[in-house]
Amino acid sequence: MSWTTLETVRKHLQETNTPASSVENEEHVLVGTTQTQLNHTSITSGSEEVKTIDLGSPHAAGTVVLPGTNWRSLPHENLVPNSVVVTADLALNTIYIEGTDYVLSYELGKVKRVTGSAIPDGGTVYVWYFYYTVHSRGTDYQFDYAAGKVSRIDGGAIADTSTVWLDYITSAGTVADDLITEAITEAEDKILARLQEGYSGSSTDQGLKTGATELALAIICNAKAMDMMLKNPGDDADGAAAQWRGMSHRYEVQAWETLDRFLKARSRQGSAAVRNESWGLWE
Repeated sequence: MSWTTLETVRKHLQETNTPASSVENEEHVLVGTTQTQLNHTSITSGSEEVKTIDLGSPHAAGTVVLPGTNWRSLPHENLVPNSVVVTADLALNTIYIEGTDYVLSYELGKVKRVTGSAIPDGGTVYVWYFYYTVHSRGTDYQFDYAAGKVSRIDGGAIADTSTVWLDYITSAGTVADDLITEAITEAEDKILARLQEGYSGSSTDQGLKTGATELALAIICNAKAMDMMLKNPGDDADGAAAQWRGMSHRYEVQAWETLDRFLKARSRQGSAAVRNESWGLWE
């Protein structure tokens, strides 16, 4: 018996406007070729950057001329945040202030003056910074997007026991097949326990198929909310988890409304009616 399928539920998840979030500079140490668990699972395929800092001291970029408020490129991209020093001289007698005298594009490796800067228009500055080495999947590391795990590859450019920093995008629509399968089983067990006489696991009514899909989606969304709160506590996780919980509730309400005509009449406990919901008490 199966009223819904993994493919059907996955398709609905992909079409759902589910919350996703960007993660920047998540720090881990990679030991041997052992998989390391990230703070999130269900990561968008190809969205990751795995980075190391391979310098023992800041890179001296030399002199840069800053005319007007035009961007000027530095020798490297992927600069390490808060590592850049911009001065008027090699002796570091005058150190300029980021945001007041200049701004940076860390990803693109660019710098420019800002209006009102202490740096003269067309002035020459000296720049030092650290930069990330960005590594290649399949050559330097392996990545499990569904499980949210990364491991180094022997012979690659990531040294054993290196600290790595990761950027990636979580993909709310990407849910492990095991979770979907378990949710379908749980949803259909709940429905079977409440079916009216005349209906069974072999019934083929479209309403049962739709309701099973909706209930499985509700269970998955609730599991994702709990997983997000456990693995990455914080304000961002709170907001994303709340979105998952909201979707879970909407799917649950839809499911029991769809299934209502197939289920036993609502039972009563004392004077309180028990609704057809997953938290209801059933005889």
